[in-house]
Amino acid sequence: MEFKITLQSKKERSIIVKQNQTTSFLWKGENVFSTPSMISEMEETCRLLLKEQFLSNSAEWDSVGTLVDIKHLAATPVGAEITLNAEIINADDRRILFKVSAKDKIETVGEGKHERFIINIPRFKERFDKKVKELTG
Repeated sequence: MEFKITLQSKKERSIIVKQNQTTSFLWKGENVFSTPSMISEMEETCRLLLKEQFLSNSAEWDSVGTLVDIKHLAATPVGAEITLNAEIINADDRRILFKVSAKDKIETVGEGKHERFIINIPRFKERFDKKVKELTG
C-alpha cells in the first residue's frame, strides 16, 4: 500500500497530568510529570496524527515508534494541562519523522523529534508470534 504523507501536517491535543504519570522518588505527595509519560503522550499524538489523517483509522494499519530524541525542559505538577503538538517534518516511504513539543500554561516542558514506522498489523503480529515461539519454544 502506498501512503501519501503530507509534510507539515499537524496535530494538537491536550491532557491533564495524572498521578500515575509522575515520578515517585522526589518527595512525598504529588510529584512531577515524568519523562517517560511525557514521551508516551508525544508518541501517542504522532500516532493519532498518522492514524486519523493518513491511515483512515484502518484496523489493518497503524504505526510504531522507532526513535525518540526528546529533551525534558521543565517540571509540571499533577492536575496541570499539557498541550502536545506534533508536526510531520520528513517522510521516507513508511518511515515518518515528527517535530514534537509539550507545553503547560507557563512554558515549554519538552521538545524534540520522534520517528514512527507505519506497519501492517496482521503481518507485524505474524512475525512477532513467530519470534515468541522461537524465544519460548
